[in-house]
Amino acid sequence: MIKVVGLGLKKDDLTLKGAEAIDNANIVIVKTALTDTYKYFEEKCIKNETLDRFYEASDDFDDLDDSIANYLVELQDKNVVYCVNGNGADDRSVKRLKELCAVEIIAGVSNELLALRNHPSTSVVKVSAYDIVGDKAFSYDKTLPLVVVDIDNSFIASEVKDILSRIVGEECEIIFFNGDSEQKTLVYELDRQKELSYACGVYVAPFAITDKQEYNYGDLIRIMYKLRGKNGCEWDKAQTHESIRKNLIEEAYELVEAIDNKDIDNIIEEAGDVILQGVFHTLIGEDEGEFTANEVLTGLCNKLVTRHTHIFGDVVANNADEALKAWESAKAKEKKTATVSSKINSVAKALPSLQKATKYQKYLAKIGMEFENTYQIKEKIVEELEEVLSADNDNLEIECGDLLFAVVNLLRFIGVDSEVALNKACAKFASRVEFMEKACIKSGKEFVTLSSTEQEKLWQEAKANENSKY
Repeated sequence: MIKVVGLGLKKDDLTLKGAEAIDNANIVIVKTALTDTYKYFEEKCIKNETLDRFYEASDDFDDLDDSIANYLVELQDKNVVYCVNGNGADDRSVKRLKELCAVEIIAGVSNELLALRNHPSTSVVKVSAYDIVGDKAFSYDKTLPLVVVDIDNSFIASEVKDILSRIVGEECEIIFFNGDSEQKTLVYELDRQKELSYACGVYVAPFAITDKQEYNYGDLIRIMYKLRGKNGCEWDKAQTHESIRKNLIEEAYELVEAIDNKDIDNIIEEAGDVILQGVFHTLIGEDEGEFTANEVLTGLCNKLVTRHTHIFGDVVANNADEALKAWESAKAKEKKTATVSSKINSVAKALPSLQKATKYQKYLAKIGMEFENTYQIKEKIVEELEEVLSADNDNLEIECGDLLFAVVNLLRFIGVDSEVALNKACAKFASRVEFMEKACIKSGKEFVTLSSTEQEKLWQEAKANENSKY
């Protein structure tokens, strides 16, 4: 076993237990002699070995930590004490060493404790700058104070500045600390500090839920808990799965429209509305004792892992088509939908009819139940049209459905999404009617009183106006 002693940040930070361990050790190894904590060994004339040579020989910090850990593990039977700055447990080489052999940590004073000295809190989010640099998804619960330690060079300071600018804003006031000293500064000034060392970091005060510049998933949950809580919104509290069922469909279509319009701002808004519906149903499920938010997220994450067998398993997929096949194969095994009928029956019953028909036809096409060309489909459409025209009232609806199904099959065959196509046709129709109505108003006529000849004339003008835009 190797004992690790946390030296703190200054020469006087060493604990009595740490000093005792050093005195009783056969071999004392100090990670670096280039910090204030090393003065303790100099003043006490304690024989020791420093590892600064590893810094010079290593390509990066990962290489450094591996080299130190591999060196120390060879000495584990010789009553070795390994001394590092901080509390000991937050040193990267110690973390690597613990993976290789038994380690006892005698904790010392840590950076975050100094940061909280003038800002006491029972809870705090503490991270190393090295753990969040390059992490585009980093976020935290901003109702808690944040301490970022290990800001020991200008590059790291600049990276942390960019991360905090995204989360709390570049004008947000923060506390920059360097060991015992601290000063107020703004986020955008973080990489302008004159001195940066292992003892440097920042403290970000907690935010009220209404004062945040950027929110995360946890914030959304908290807001919804409040809205559905004892003193919350009466409307939100009254909702059930059934009462807001239609909202999800409406929000999904609004998001699709925003995507079709390439309206980024609207995509952001509508994507948020879709997420809200999922969260709403989740919290209703919690209130009713049906399931929890963690169960929903666990199910989702499990599905992403188990179905991406080409990422988390041994399946190979070299392109998008192969990746899709891997997903579908994993899904079929999971859902036990090996037969065509089971796949068809697994399609959501509430799915819009055009999309449902397309999915059915795709499943059949995969097993060879497919037309050879568009001429054959055209013949089928003509056949279904004749049956519609000759059908009696009892069979008219089903024959009309067969006609629509055949038309969807044609569009699928030639690579056109029937739902998108029909939506575009509806939009075009609405635009032409609007043009006609405006033309009537301009001429002083009533749109509803137009003769069929006048309607056709305006309709052709609307088409011509539409074509002139392209």
